[in-house]
Amino acid sequence: MITIVEVLLALAVMAVIGYPLYVKPSLAEGDVDEGDNLHKLVSAKEAAFVALKDLEFDYKTGKIDEADYATLKSRYEAEAVNVMKRLDNAVKGKSAESSGKHTAAKARYCSGCGKKIEEGDRFCAACGQPVKK
Repeated sequence: MITIVEVLLALAVMAVIGYPLYVKPSLAEGDVDEGDNLHKLVSAKEAAFVALKDLEFDYKTGKIDEADYATLKSRYEAEAVNVMKRLDNAVKGKSAESSGKHTAAKARYCSGCGKKIEEGDRFCAACGQPVKK
């Protein structure tokens, strides 16, 4: 009797531990919010700037030579310009849509974690960081 209980308990533990390995995420790829796209573009812009700063630091410390520096710098700058153009187009498109709606409120996002902040919130619900007005 005790052996049966032990086996059942072991199977239950293995099922609980192994369940996440066999379940597919339930997020739909086509279901993307416009705020999410805007957030992704802002993140891509920040990543491009960080890459440029890191490249400059690596060049000044002698980790890469001048030829590689010039090649990588032009590539990273082109990427940053591309992301900034896409971001400008997204912001212009969004402002054109909201200019026709007088009651539409501007969406705000947490500077710490990037989650959407609801109207009237003083702290981010996801990370607890104070919201700037």
